[in-house]
Amino acid sequence: MVRYDPGGSAARLGVGMIYTISADRFARTPGALDYWAITPDMFWTDAGPNLSGNTATLEPRFRDLERWVDALNWASGRLPIVAHHIGLSLASALEPDPAYIEQLSAWNTRWDYPWISDHLSFAQVEGPDQAGSAGIALPAPYDHNVLSLVADRVANVMARTGTPFLLENPARYISYPDEELTEPEFLNSVCQRTGCGLLLDLHNLYCNSINLDLDAYAWLAEVDLNNVVEIHIAGGTMIGDIYADSHAGACPEEVWALLDHVMPHTPNLRGITFEFHDSYFTKLGDSGLAEQIARARAAWDRYA
Repeated sequence: MVRYDPGGSAARLGVGMIYTISADRFARTPGALDYWAITPDMFWTDAGPNLSGNTATLEPRFRDLERWVDALNWASGRLPIVAHHIGLSLASALEPDPAYIEQLSAWNTRWDYPWISDHLSFAQVEGPDQAGSAGIALPAPYDHNVLSLVADRVANVMARTGTPFLLENPARYISYPDEELTEPEFLNSVCQRTGCGLLLDLHNLYCNSINLDLDAYAWLAEVDLNNVVEIHIAGGTMIGDIYADSHAGACPEEVWALLDHVMPHTPNLRGITFEFHDSYFTKLGDSGLAEQIARARAAWDRYA
């Protein structure tokens, strides 16, 4: 197993931010960040799985987006980069896309990530003629069959890359009836079976507390916080009666309270990542980003 080794060579990174084009200027300010978190899927174009089996074309399925990759070339010699994927679709009933895993592995070799992560959810679905994407991360039912499926896929990615893998607790807008496991039980079991770590997304947990009337503090008491390697914080948006994990600007005060609550109990924590969507940059600007990073750094300095 490729378990994240708290005593290994990978250092505690500190405070980072998800990379966006808008925040590039802020991220380049010396000392502003300790690391970048990237969603590699945003740095390439993907012609789709159907191209992978088409021997009539010599076009590559995955192509770099030059401007975004230039930013990684600049950053790779200055700051660590961790990878937060959105394309593994770990809980899908369909088999994983082997070409996507090869691309993930190639980029892992290219950028030497301290760890890789993805979500406990699925987006890959089967249409009338071919597999496609639902366009949104869909929640999985927490039962033993899905647990075995997710654990096998996580173990496969870890074996293929030789790099620690983190599983993120998802934002859920619905719950399934008669689930066999609670979410913390499911996450604890995957970590125990595979040796993977946990990416604890506190904003997702806050979303679920609103949408599913969930007690966030009771949830945190049930999950094994020794598995937490990275924490995500973010802001969101009320859309009708649903609170969405839209990464829309500053973190709610409740998320900061959860961060203060949980950090003393996460001995293997390596980084706090602030997530925001590019389209909300005008709500924050450089000064707003600096304020969010400063609050996260204050929490890091108090506890980590």
